[in-house]
Amino acid sequence: MPAWNRRQFVQACLGAFAASQVSRVRALPDGRSACRLSAEQTEGPYYLDRALLRQDITEGKPGLPLSLQFEVLDVRTCRPLAGTTLEIWHCDAQGAYSGFSGMGGGMPPPPGPPPGGALHGPPPRGDHGPGGHPLMSHPTDQLTFLRGVQIADVRGRVAFRSIFPGYYAGRCNHIHLKLHVGGQAADGHYRGGHTVHTGQLFFSEADSLAAMALPAYQRHGLERMTLQQDNVYTTQHGDQSIATLLPPDGDAPRIARLTLAIDPTQQSREGS
Repeated sequence: MPAWNRRQFVQACLGAFAASQVSRVRALPDGRSACRLSAEQTEGPYYLDRALLRQDITEGKPGLPLSLQFEVLDVRTCRPLAGTTLEIWHCDAQGAYSGFSGMGGGMPPPPGPPPGGALHGPPPRGDHGPGGHPLMSHPTDQLTFLRGVQIADVRGRVAFRSIFPGYYAGRCNHIHLKLHVGGQAADGHYRGGHTVHTGQLFFSEADSLAAMALPAYQRHGLERMTLQQDNVYTTQHGDQSIATLLPPDGDAPRIARLTLAIDPTQQSREGS
């Protein structure tokens, strides 16, 4: 796989941000425009409040290099929303989440067929326990790969350097995200404030299949779940959260872009 450096990453980010913006905008009867509020999706069981304030979240993990680029808009005005903090986390090429390496959920399955036939794995974590809160897993380690936060600039833009996410039992390829407001950056972390949006980023089937053909993503004994088989995608408006994946440009990383339109005065249904 071609090497890519910080200069290439920055150039790719600037080039894509200079390109035409993809915003979910609709026209109002009087001719003005407004953004459509981005749909929320479940937080899932693998969230950890330990993400670092950083742009590069790879920590050496193998996989298809990916520049994740977000535009954050105020849904009330459709203008860029500076100062909001975007937090993301996702599994590695083999389906593992940092913080949960000592458990089975989200981890690569053991060799051989599971007892009783096909491997279906855990439910896709649209499930909830008593009181309507999402069921959570318990951390088993202090690892932090593929987790990070960034603060939106004056144009509401945020970028991360990562890899294309893998998959695991019960879920298609996806990236989790939260938007926070009112907190502060301190000691390399973002602390305080409250969550105004909880969601997930998805990819088209064609983009996911192309990435999963690469050696780092090869799996045995676990069939990949498609978008239309994924309960979170089909029941929580996942079609509104599919990233635009730009074609490769030489040795630069692939670029995945998504616009988020939020109301900074509101509280996420699954926020804290």
